[in-house]
Amino acid sequence: MPVIEFVGWVALAFGSNMALKPGHMLEDFNNYWAMEVDRGDSCWTRVSGIEGSYGSPEDFTLDLACNYRLVKETVTKDVSTWKIKRR
Repeated sequence: MPVIEFVGWVALAFGSNMALKPGHMLEDFNNYWAMEVDRGDSCWTRVSGIEGSYGSPEDFTLDLACNYRLVKETVTKDVSTWKIKRR
């Protein structure tokens, strides 16, 4: 029985340290992703919340066209063309 208790204590000691790291890693990733969205390097757009921090999923919307728009450009007075540009 003491061997099983020892294994349990070791698992508890190392497991608690390992359990904290994924939460911090996820938070760091979410904040990095939110900064990329705020910079405009994403198909997502911020609707509300504080810039540079993730907040919650409700703070973002997905642009299905990925910020690409069809824009009419005038070449000359009588000639115009259509181009696809990212906003």
